[in-house]
Amino acid sequence: MKQIKIKYNPYLLSTEILIDGKKPKANSKLNFGKLRIQEWSSRLPEILIEECSDRNYEIEFIGTETDYNDLKCSIESFGQISCNLLPKFQQSVSDVEIEVDKLFDEIKKGPVEQLRDKSILNAFEKAKNQEFEINVVATMSSGKSTLINALLDKKLMPVANMATTATIVRIIDTDQDNFAAIAYDSKGNKLKEDPNIVYRTMREWNTDTSISAIDIYGRIPCVDSVGMRLVLVDTPGPNNSQDANHRHMTYKMLEDSDKSLVLFVMNGRQLNVDDQKNFMDYVCECMDKGGKQSRERYIFAINQMDSFNPEDENPEDALKSAREVLEDYHILSPNLFPVSALAALECRNKPAIPKVLPVFGPLVQEYPEMRFDTYYSYNNLPVSAKHDIDSMLEKLSPEEAVEIHSGIVSIEAAIGLYIDKYARALKVKDLVDSFNNRLNELRTVASLQENIRKNKELKVKLDQKIADIQNRIESGKSAQTLSRLIDKEDLSSNVKDDIDDYVDVTKTKIEKIIFRFNNSDKVKKTEALYKIKDVEKESLEILNQLDSRISTILECGFKTLYKTILDEYKGHLTDLGITASNQELFLHPLDFVAEELDDLNRLMDQNSTTVDEGHNEERTRTVRGKRKTNWLFAPWTWGSERYETREESYTVHIPNNIEYVNMSKVIADYLEPLQEQLRDAKSAAYSHAQSESNRIKKHLKDYLIEIDNVLCKKLEELKLSTESSNRTQAEINRQVSNLKWMEEIIERVNKLIYF
Repeated sequence: MKQIKIKYNPYLLSTEILIDGKKPKANSKLNFGKLRIQEWSSRLPEILIEECSDRNYEIEFIGTETDYNDLKCSIESFGQISCNLLPKFQQSVSDVEIEVDKLFDEIKKGPVEQLRDKSILNAFEKAKNQEFEINVVATMSSGKSTLINALLDKKLMPVANMATTATIVRIIDTDQDNFAAIAYDSKGNKLKEDPNIVYRTMREWNTDTSISAIDIYGRIPCVDSVGMRLVLVDTPGPNNSQDANHRHMTYKMLEDSDKSLVLFVMNGRQLNVDDQKNFMDYVCECMDKGGKQSRERYIFAINQMDSFNPEDENPEDALKSAREVLEDYHILSPNLFPVSALAALECRNKPAIPKVLPVFGPLVQEYPEMRFDTYYSYNNLPVSAKHDIDSMLEKLSPEEAVEIHSGIVSIEAAIGLYIDKYARALKVKDLVDSFNNRLNELRTVASLQENIRKNKELKVKLDQKIADIQNRIESGKSAQTLSRLIDKEDLSSNVKDDIDDYVDVTKTKIEKIIFRFNNSDKVKKTEALYKIKDVEKESLEILNQLDSRISTILECGFKTLYKTILDEYKGHLTDLGITASNQELFLHPLDFVAEELDDLNRLMDQNSTTVDEGHNEERTRTVRGKRKTNWLFAPWTWGSERYETREESYTVHIPNNIEYVNMSKVIADYLEPLQEQLRDAKSAAYSHAQSESNRIKKHLKDYLIEIDNVLCKKLEELKLSTESSNRTQAEINRQVSNLKWMEEIIERVNKLIYF
């Protein structure tokens, strides 16, 4: 049996693994680097078998209970190894956050004045008030607005049986009890403001075509339990949005991971998502590339489940169907949450005339299958969440429990768990970083002062070292070193492969559209009009996906470039507490290809022909005409003229002119320039990456030279601060006391987040 020790730190994103007390080899697949445990835990059993040639293990795990549960689940799901798990739990993220808050209060009241600096206080507050976005998207008539209202405990978002909005609405959590709103146009100009927005006003704003975005400020009740400043984002989705920026934002939010979550609302009665095929395909792409974390950040709310009659229907059938629909798009093991958003809203808002509660309430008590909080095999909530919900139910009457049975509390629990596991750990690290670097710098200075007081010879060595560094900076040698350090890095080469790969993916998508119409050289124009609109919409979505993905690739490349250079420079920064703020890159490949696209109507006209598809029919008509007659039995009539009626056959052509479109040629001509321009878009992306690389490197050169100057200044201050000849005994005692206090604080911080 192999002895495995795993220490996973969610704050530092670090993993340490020992096998029988030894570190894995340098080329081992067990060196997971900065990957989250959720990204590698499913691969761990296979790697252990491959590298240890054993199927029996004792695994000691040091980390949080949440992360341990993920590891345990992965090992049990694999099922091909015998494993004895020994967890050693560290404090939960929420408990650590409470302790960090207490520490900072002590720091503010502590003896070191420099730690009460306004910049430190501001940095801590900024980290504490970090926003976390829940992006709400939906299929048609799914009850998205009702679900948002249920999360708000207030009927605020307009409700209708159609696409109700092409506006981006952001609801930002604040402490105020009412909701205030500001409306903006597409350029970000403020159009309207209401300090106490209500449902009726929101309906009016929602139909105002000049309004592009609305920001609403008010209390989001479930935020108290998640430890972040929640922002609910109501997105129109790519099909409903008329604004290119909105479409870009919708696809971009699918890419973001650490500080956003996607709540996808579907109608339990109408699960078809064919009208959003490209969107669903992109959801699948995004979920595939992020492992377990990506699967968990997509919550699928199957709404309107109260509409099922348990006497004749089983609500679970809707969940099975939803799973099948999503699996058809290769979205495997989706987290499905059955919910009645309207029942939840009525439980919380208590309207004068409820619509569903009088029926749903009794159903819940009589039919267990209508208790939507109990479908754990579909929503994949951990046992701990089940225990929490069961504890809440124990304290409630059957009537009060209807709110939980509506399914809304389970969705809120999933949101809280995701934030706890992924975003909140990063927030805690940011909180600590807001004061810890400065704290360590001051501790270093105080420690030097203490050592020099004990050993006067150290003062001479310190002054010499300071002089050496200052001379190096002032002579320009440091700048030359920095220049060489920075010039060797290149953003464009780092992102080239990723850009190439996704452009190839885009080409394949376009080729599939062309292939679909290969044999469509004769399509009725009325039918072609519908098909061409679908192709136009599909092409636009593909371009938006390309736009979003390349923006993400460049942004990641940008951050990697920054981090690489700063990591190499970190020896200069270790005790200075200096950070570099990241910026976003904006590149829209759509700009390169949109102008090349031919007008669809013109293409259709050029490739349309009118064919007479009439046919010949044999018909009979009655005619009258003169003729000579010879009547056998009436000789007196011989040679005379008379009229007679007879039947006569004739052929008539009935025209049926139908206009046809050569769809094969239309689609090929329409998409040809797009295919051609993909090469130009790729080149433009390279060029943009290169220019950004040069800009970033120049910025970093200037920035790090400034840091050198700051270093020079701080070293001079250090030299002066270690002069002990003018120090009184009281000052020395105070410095000693401060050093001891800082060391105690740092030790407590290290125990919290460094394990």
